[in-house]
Amino acid sequence: MNLFSLARRNIRLNGKKYSMYLFSMGFSVFTVYTFLALMRNEIVKAAFRYDVRYQSLLSSFAVIILVFVLFFLISSNNSFIRARKKELSTYALFGMPNRRIGGLLFLETALVGLGMLAAGIGLGIFFSKLMAMILLEMTLVNFAGKINFSIDPAAVYQTAVLFGGIFCIMGLSGWRVVSRFELVDLFKADKVSEKKSKGSTAILILSVLLMGAGYFIAVNKNPYVVVVGSIPILILVILGTYLFFWGGLPKVLGMVKRKKALYYKGANLISVSAVSHRMRSVASVMATIAVLSAVAVTAVATGFTLYANAERNTYSNVGFDLTFKSGEETVQESISELLRKNDVKVLVDEELPLYETDTPKTSIEMDGMPLLTPGNPVRVYSESDFSKLVSLSKTALETASVASGEALFLFPYSPDRVEEAMIGQELDMSGFAIKVTEVGRSNISGFGMLNTLVLNDGDFAKLLDEGKLSPSFVDGKAIHAAVYNYEGALKNRQLNQDLKTVLESRGVKYSTAYGLYNESMETFGLICFIGFFMSGVFILMTASLLYFKQIMAAEEERHQYRTLRRIGLDVRTERQVVRRRLLPVFFIPLAMGILHSVFAMKTADTVVFSHMIPATNSYLYVLGFSAVMYGVYGLVYAIFYWITKSQYGRIVRS
Repeated sequence: MNLFSLARRNIRLNGKKYSMYLFSMGFSVFTVYTFLALMRNEIVKAAFRYDVRYQSLLSSFAVIILVFVLFFLISSNNSFIRARKKELSTYALFGMPNRRIGGLLFLETALVGLGMLAAGIGLGIFFSKLMAMILLEMTLVNFAGKINFSIDPAAVYQTAVLFGGIFCIMGLSGWRVVSRFELVDLFKADKVSEKKSKGSTAILILSVLLMGAGYFIAVNKNPYVVVVGSIPILILVILGTYLFFWGGLPKVLGMVKRKKALYYKGANLISVSAVSHRMRSVASVMATIAVLSAVAVTAVATGFTLYANAERNTYSNVGFDLTFKSGEETVQESISELLRKNDVKVLVDEELPLYETDTPKTSIEMDGMPLLTPGNPVRVYSESDFSKLVSLSKTALETASVASGEALFLFPYSPDRVEEAMIGQELDMSGFAIKVTEVGRSNISGFGMLNTLVLNDGDFAKLLDEGKLSPSFVDGKAIHAAVYNYEGALKNRQLNQDLKTVLESRGVKYSTAYGLYNESMETFGLICFIGFFMSGVFILMTASLLYFKQIMAAEEERHQYRTLRRIGLDVRTERQVVRRRLLPVFFIPLAMGILHSVFAMKTADTVVFSHMIPATNSYLYVLGFSAVMYGVYGLVYAIFYWITKSQYGRIVRS
């Protein structure tokens, strides 16, 4: 039997055992090809207005996937070799030199790699049209073009070269490992006991302190502190995670062993001992999976939250389907006529007068930055006018109720820091003192100005009569705000183009929900699309790596279960042992990854979501969306756990 035939035979015999590994490898090829093909798809590129951003996001993701795939495949390859040392020793016993055994492994890797490369690229080509349609559906609300089935030779070539290089590195790595072993080492490989890791109380405490320090920085309410501390957060949490699995978890298992009532209860003795015995070999893998799970679940939770809140974020920023400032009645008449011609049902068509004032005589600062300065006007509303504006809008803002002598101060961004600077400030409005008693967030009331004051109706009327409030002027004309809501505003591309033509021809500054919504969908939809793919690759490969390592452990532990059955281990207890043996390995990294993600989402809320989502507690709102992704992630891991448990049980019973 020549080397090629022997390699084919080995692949056929081991194919079922390594099926999850092969599936993950094929999926990674499929993913990379898909993204390379999407980067080069001319129809998709033409549909995006921001080609550079689109291509850079996809190419960055492809690089991340390739780095992760390289780590996954090399780790799996080392486990393959360890599991097959006895088989390889047989070849050596019959006179096959180590160099030739290494060549056999290299050939096996090449054949499997070529097979998965062909399968992954084939699936990528088959689903290329569907992937392009999904991407455009998620990102471009009004895309009306036609996606044709196509094969991109350049994407095929690039994928083949990239993965060909990875498979060569794998094969050479296996060749190198085998060439260093002696025959006696190969025969004794499955009899060499792992050194037991006892862990350390000091390392356990240090790991918790490091992760706690990272969490402490992550929950800071100041966005500047969170952004500056992002690298320290990563270092602290990642280092704490690895220390926990290297020295902390073995110590926890040791503590469980000392609790005799718990340790000797049922199947705990065997399962806890088995997990403890394997900790040295799986600690790094479990820590890596915890970190990667945190990255994956945070990515998909962030993408999903951004995507799901695109419409809400749009209206929290613009308030209406169309707003503009104008001093000419004919502009509003032209817009109303255009809407009628397009058979658009108008829901809101209102105009509001705009007033302003110059309030502070001295600057009011926030974190060393000027918030209110002399000479910069502030938009002013009566509580009735502001409440009318809010009630007509599509925002979640509440109407105002302001007492005489007091004011509500509104700012476009998160009010936490603004509240500290503004609450209690007395604003001298030409001899009339107004005290700021409440601070809120509003993007819809400024109409060209950053800050807004809402006054009591009586105070507003008095200041207006005394000339201490003035109408806003543009080119010598008093202007008003025109606001519209109408049906189909987010999807009517032609209407938006017609509105743009009319308003720009009249030199009117305006904003539409359509423009912001479609730009948000382009960005957030692409992030969500990438996040789902990245999470899919990460979860498949990390779960497959755990699956494969536990199956290899089952092969080595088979004789131990055989011995236990001889001394009275029944089937029911054996199943309990297997279940409790595998549960910690799968779900401790998952639980820690989700815990990391919960705090990562807090940093994302502080920096991003709190400025996007107009909710009293935006973090709880974000966690609600994240919990959906955590549940999906946990479900996939549960499926892998069930598959591993079934295969593990079959092996130890055989």
